[in-house]
Amino acid sequence: MKSYLIRHAHAGVRSSSDRHDRYRQLSDRGLDAAMVIAEALAEIKVKAVVSSPSTRCVQTVEPLAQNLGLEVIEDERLWEDASISDAMEALEEYTEAGGVVMCSHGNIIPEMLHWLMQQGMTTKGRGCAKGSVWTLSHRDGQYAKARYRSHDDLPH
Repeated sequence: MKSYLIRHAHAGVRSSSDRHDRYRQLSDRGLDAAMVIAEALAEIKVKAVVSSPSTRCVQTVEPLAQNLGLEVIEDERLWEDASISDAMEALEEYTEAGGVVMCSHGNIIPEMLHWLMQQGMTTKGRGCAKGSVWTLSHRDGQYAKARYRSHDDLPH
């Protein structure tokens, strides 16, 4: 079974007056990247598309969810200020339910990957650029391998 970790695509400039930065939307470049992600992953088999509740994360995976006939589930455990243990709990929960696409932030995804590598997962590639995708292979109750693709590496 496979699960996917996606870092939100390019968003506008962070406002210094919005402490939580929850409602910042994707830029035109980010909206284009969301469409590329939706096309590149159109044939995947997952049971859920889950996102940080931030607007930029939800917008990143909305086109994919629509292609897959799923709704985007907003989960606070993927928010920028979430604990890694909470994010890992969400990943485990949704993976066990049949595979998942998760969209989160540049401070959460690398920590999740680090935790999985400490558990023995091997990786191919490295990075966490905006609009990038990590494909995680899950076997026998463990994450065995992960492959990184930047936005530029996705087929368009």
